[in-house]
Amino acid sequence: MIFDYYAFLADQKSYPKKMDECALASGFVDGCLVWSCSGNKAKNEARKCYMKHSSDLEDLKLPSDLNLEPDFSRLPHSSWFGIEVAFTLVSPWYSRDDRPFHVIDNPVRKDRVFGVPFMSAASWKGLLRWACRMQAGLYGRLKSNGMKMDGWKDPAWIVHLFGNERGEGEEFSRGALIFYPTWFSKLDFEVINPHNRKTRAGTQPIYYEVVPAETKGRLRLLYAPLPGEIESNKVKSADIIDNIIESITTLLETYGISAKRTAGWGTARIDRWTGFVKDSDQPVKAELHSTKKTFHGFRELGGLAQNPPGSFTSEDTEEFNAEMKSRIARKGCSR
Repeated sequence: MIFDYYAFLADQKSYPKKMDECALASGFVDGCLVWSCSGNKAKNEARKCYMKHSSDLEDLKLPSDLNLEPDFSRLPHSSWFGIEVAFTLVSPWYSRDDRPFHVIDNPVRKDRVFGVPFMSAASWKGLLRWACRMQAGLYGRLKSNGMKMDGWKDPAWIVHLFGNERGEGEEFSRGALIFYPTWFSKLDFEVINPHNRKTRAGTQPIYYEVVPAETKGRLRLLYAPLPGEIESNKVKSADIIDNIIESITTLLETYGISAKRTAGWGTARIDRWTGFVKDSDQPVKAELHSTKKTFHGFRELGGLAQNPPGSFTSEDTEEFNAEMKSRIARKGCSR
C-alpha cells in the first residue's frame, strides 16, 4: 500500500497552486520528496517548490471543530490553578521534525496529521525544569564540578512540580504540573552558509525550516497537585508561584525555547499573563437548557466559558505574580 502511494506520487507532473496545512503532513510534501530523488537538479527544484508553497501559507491552525484548547474554567479544587502566557517570538523558533525523510534537510516539527508546527508538552516540561534548576543553583554546581551533574539533587519544590527522574522506584512522583502543546501559525526559512576557514568562501548552504520571528504563541500549564501532596512535600503555594513565574520569564526572554538556543534562536517577548483559579468552593449547579437549543460543534460549546469566573489578566509580570498569590491565599492554600 505504501509502495503504491509513492508510485502514484512519482507519476504526478504538477503540484497544487493552492493547498492547506494538511499538505505539509502528506500529499504535497511527500510528492516533493519523491521528486527530489530524481537527481541533484530535481532535488533543488523540489526544495524550491516546497519552500515557496509552504511559506505562502498563512494562519496555519488546527481544525476548529476539534476544540483542543484546554479549559481551565472548571477547576475541581481551590489548590489547583492554571496559567496562560501569551508571547511573541523575537527570533526564529526551530525544533527538528521526527520524519525520517524530508525534502528539506532540517524541517521544523509539525503535527503528523494536520501539518501545523508545534512545540510539544514534553519539550515545555523539560525546558522549564531546566530553567527551574538553573534558578535553584545548578549553574554554580556545574561550574564547580567540571560541567557535570554528579551529585545534584533537585530541591523539594522542583520534585513537587516536575516529579522525579526515571528510575526512582518507590519514590517516584509524576509532578504537579501538566503542560499543553503550543501551536504556531507561520512558516519561513533560514539559511546558514558555513565558510571554509582557509578560502573564506561558502561551501554548501544549509536550509532550516523555522517558525519566524514575530509569530505569536501561548504557553499553557495546569498546577494540579494530588490531595495532601502540598503538605507531604512541605511546599508553599506562594513560593511555588514565585518560582514558576520567574522561571517562565527567564526561559522565554533570556534562555530561549528553541533548538540552536546558543545561536540566539527561540527567545520571546511576554505579552500577557492570564491566571485561572477556582472562583468558588461551592458545587457547580447544573443549568437547565431548552431542548430546542442546538449546538453546532465543540467550538460553540467551548465558547460558553470564554471568560470563566476566577480568571484575570495582566501585562505586568510583578502585578500578575502578586495578584496570583493574593487569590490563592484567599482560598486558604497558602500553606
